[in-house]
Amino acid sequence: MATTDKKDKDREKLRAYKFRLDPNQAQTTALYQAVGAARYTYNMLTAYNSEVNRLRDDYWKKRHDEGISDADIKKELKALAKEDKRYKQLKYGAFSTQYLTPERDRHKDAALRIKNGEDPSVVWNQETERSANPWLHTVNRRVLVSGLQNASDAWDNFWDSRMGKRAGRLVGTPRFKKKGVSRDSFTVPAAKEKEKMGAYGAAYLRGEPAYKQGRRKITDYRHVRLSYLGTIRTFNSTKPLVKAVAAGAKIRRYTVSRNADRWYVSFLVKFSEPIRRSATKRARAAGSVGVDLGVKYLASLSDSEAPQRFPNLKFVEGLPSLENPRWSGTSSRRLRKLQRALARSQKGSNRRSRLVKQIARLHHMTALRRESNLHQLTKKLATGYTLVGFEDLNVSGMTASAKGTVENPGKNVAQKSGLNRVVLDAAFGVFRNQLEYKAVWYGSAFEKVNRYFASSQTCSECGRKAKTKLTLRDRVFDCVYCGNMMDRDFNAAVNICREAQRLFDEKLASEDGESLNGRGSRGALRGAKTVEASRPPASHRRGSP
Repeated sequence: MATTDKKDKDREKLRAYKFRLDPNQAQTTALYQAVGAARYTYNMLTAYNSEVNRLRDDYWKKRHDEGISDADIKKELKALAKEDKRYKQLKYGAFSTQYLTPERDRHKDAALRIKNGEDPSVVWNQETERSANPWLHTVNRRVLVSGLQNASDAWDNFWDSRMGKRAGRLVGTPRFKKKGVSRDSFTVPAAKEKEKMGAYGAAYLRGEPAYKQGRRKITDYRHVRLSYLGTIRTFNSTKPLVKAVAAGAKIRRYTVSRNADRWYVSFLVKFSEPIRRSATKRARAAGSVGVDLGVKYLASLSDSEAPQRFPNLKFVEGLPSLENPRWSGTSSRRLRKLQRALARSQKGSNRRSRLVKQIARLHHMTALRRESNLHQLTKKLATGYTLVGFEDLNVSGMTASAKGTVENPGKNVAQKSGLNRVVLDAAFGVFRNQLEYKAVWYGSAFEKVNRYFASSQTCSECGRKAKTKLTLRDRVFDCVYCGNMMDRDFNAAVNICREAQRLFDEKLASEDGESLNGRGSRGALRGAKTVEASRPPASHRRGSP
C-alpha cells in the first residue's frame, strides 16, 4: 500500500477549495471576456493542429497507396516536419510565441487606431471582424495561455490514445469550443512574487498569509482576491482556505468556471506534508465493507448494521441498500416542458435565449443535488470503515448504445436507452473517484475489485457459482447447493468485501507485513475489527419467518 511514485506523493499533498462567486456587473463582464479569450485561444491552436493533422493524414494515405511501409512513412513525416512547419504539431509555448503574440499586437493596434478616431467598421473590416475580439489585448496573458494549454493537453491525449500510450477508449480529435455550449473556464497560476491571491484580508505572496508579518488576522470570510480580476464576493465562507494557508499551505493556481448562470472559483492548494489522518475509532470498530452499485438500489453494503450506523442515510427497509434518488427523474417533467417550449421558439429571439438559460440552470441544479448527495455518502463510507471494497465497473461499456448497425440492428433499443440514462444519472464513476480520494484523506484503505469477478453469480455462504446466469429481473439469489436465499445485491456486496480483503492481505504480504493506511502510513489499521464480511440478517436467509 505504500506510495512510491513522486506524482502520487505530490497528489497526496494537493487539495482544492471551491467557492461560488457573487460578482457585480462590471466583474461579470470581465469574467465573460476572460472565458471568451480562453475559448478563442483554444480554438486558435485547435484549428492550427487540425490542419496539420489533415495534411499528415493525406500524406500518409498517399504514400500508403504507393506501397510504402508504415515505418518508412513515419520516418518521412518526422523528417518532413523538420523541413516544413506545416507538418509539425505545435505545443502551447511555441504557438504562443509564433501566433498569439502577433494576434495580441494586432488587437492592440486596432484599439489604438479606433481611439485615434478611425471608424471601427474600417479597422475591423469584413475580412477580420469574424475573428475579432476588441478587448482581447486587455485580458491577462496567462488567461490566454490557459486556453492554449488546454488545447495542447487535448492534442497530447489524442496522440497518446492513437499510439497506445493511453488506457481506455480511443480519444477523438479535439473539437472546437462553441460559445454558450462548451464549458467556460480559465486557469491563472501564481507566477509573480508579489501577487495577491486567496481569501480577502491577507496579501498572499505565493500563498503566504500577510498577518504572519504583523498584520491583523482575517475577519471577512466572504471575499476572495483574484490576480488580474480583483476582489470578488463569495456566497460561501472562505474560512477553510484561510485555515489551510495559515497552516503553511501554498496556493498554486485558481480556476474560474461558469455553470449555467453561476460562477465558481477553485483554488489548488499544496501542503508541505501529506494530509494524514488515522482511521477513526468508529471505523476500526466497523472493520471493512463491500459496495455493490446498481440501478434499483444506488449502493448495497455488505454491513447488515449499516442502517443503524448511518441513520441519516435513506436505506431500503430491511436491507443495507441505499435508495436510488433518480436525480434527473425528479426534474424530468419540468425539463420536458422547457424543451417543448424551446422547440417552438424562434431562433435568435429573446424568448429562446431565456429558455436556453432556464434549461441550463435546471441541469446544473440537478448536478448540484447529485454531487451533494454523493459527497455525503462517500464521506460516511470513508470515515466509517477501515477498508472499502469497490467493484471497478466499466461504465462506458455498460452505457453503450444497443442500436447496432443497419445490417444487424440491435434489440430492445428503447429499453437499453432508458437503462443507460439511469446508469449515467447514478454517476458510478463520480462515486468511485470521490470514495477513492476520500479514503486516502481519512486514513482508510480502498480496494478496487476486478470487474470480471463474479460477485453476483457466487454464493456468499458456500462460495460456489450459480448454475444459471442471473438477469436484471432476478432480485433474489437462490443457491442450489446450500439453499442460501438472499437479496442478490447484498450477496454481491458480501463477495466484494471478501475479495477486497483478500487483495488487501496480498498487498500487506508483499510489503513487510505491517498494517498500512491509505497513504502508506503504518499502524493506522491496527486494532481494527476483523474484516470478515457480516452474515446476512435472518430475514434474508432461507427458512426464516
